[in-house]
Amino acid sequence: MKTIIYLLAALLSSAISAAADGIRVEHAASHSMVPGAKVGDGYLVITNDGGEADRLISAASPRAANVQLHKMTTSNGVMIMRDVKDGLPIPPHSTVNLEPDYHLMFNGVEHPFKQGEKIEATLTFEKAGVVAVSFAVGRIAGPLDSSDPQPHAMNMPGMDMHAMQQPMQEDPAKAIPDVLKAMFEVPEKPLAIDPVVVESDWAVAGWQQDGRGGRVLLRSSDHGWQVHALGGESLRTAPGLETGGVPAQTAGQLAAKLSDAEAALNMEAVKALGSFEGMVMLATSTAEAGHTNHEGH
Repeated sequence: MKTIIYLLAALLSSAISAAADGIRVEHAASHSMVPGAKVGDGYLVITNDGGEADRLISAASPRAANVQLHKMTTSNGVMIMRDVKDGLPIPPHSTVNLEPDYHLMFNGVEHPFKQGEKIEATLTFEKAGVVAVSFAVGRIAGPLDSSDPQPHAMNMPGMDMHAMQQPMQEDPAKAIPDVLKAMFEVPEKPLAIDPVVVESDWAVAGWQQDGRGGRVLLRSSDHGWQVHALGGESLRTAPGLETGGVPAQTAGQLAAKLSDAEAALNMEAVKALGSFEGMVMLATSTAEAGHTNHEGH
C-alpha cells in the first residue's frame, strides 16, 4: 500500500512540475503598506520559454480576500486602471513584465505587508497550471529595484494610489498631507503639500517633490481621504475636475477655492503644480473589488 501511495505522490509531483514547464516567474515584489491599509500591490516578470502561447488567468493569496490583475490604459488623455477580466496573454518565447502597464492588486488584506517579509501567492495559467510565487516586500513607496525607471509623477508604487487607506481625521488640512506623505514620501525625497482645498467630500492638494509637481484629487470615505486622481492643469479647472468624477456644482466651487489658494503662491510653485501631464484616475470597476468609495485609479 505504501508503495502505491509513494508512486501516486511521485506521479502527482511530476504532473505539477510538467504543468509549470515553460513558465518562469521572477522578480516578484510588493510594496509595504501603511497601518490600516487594505489593498497591496504586486509586480513580477513572467517568461514563457515554451513554444505555445499561454495566459495568466487568475491569482490568489492567503493574505488577501482576492487578487486581481489590473492594467493601465489611456482614454481621451486620461489614464485609467481597470481589472483585466480575460487574463494576460504570454506569447511563446517571450517575457512579460507586470510593470508599469500591468500589476496585481491584493484586495481585502487583513494584515498589511511589512518590509522584509514574503507574501505567498499562486498564479494560475491556462496551460501551465498553478505556479507558486513569493513576493518580496520592499519599502512603502518608490521603485522596488533601484534600476526601475519612475514615471513623471510622485514617488509612487506603480500608480496604485488607492492601496493606501488611513482612518479619517477631523481636520483635512492635516489629514490629507499625512495620507500623501505616508504614501509617497521617502527620506531622500521629501514631499511638500500646498495648498489643500476642500469642498464637500472632495479635495485638491498641490504637491512638489524632487523638482517635480502636480495636483491630487482626493475623496473622503469611511476609511479616510483616498487618492482619486493625479493631474496637473487637468485638475485646476471645473471641467477638468468634472472629468475626474467631481459633480458639476462641487467642481465649480472646488476650482474657485483652488484658484484663490494658488494665488498666494509664487509663480514657480504654480508652474510646478501644472507640470504633471495628463490625468491618472481610478476606474469605476475597482469598486467591485471592495475599494470603498472609489469611482474611477
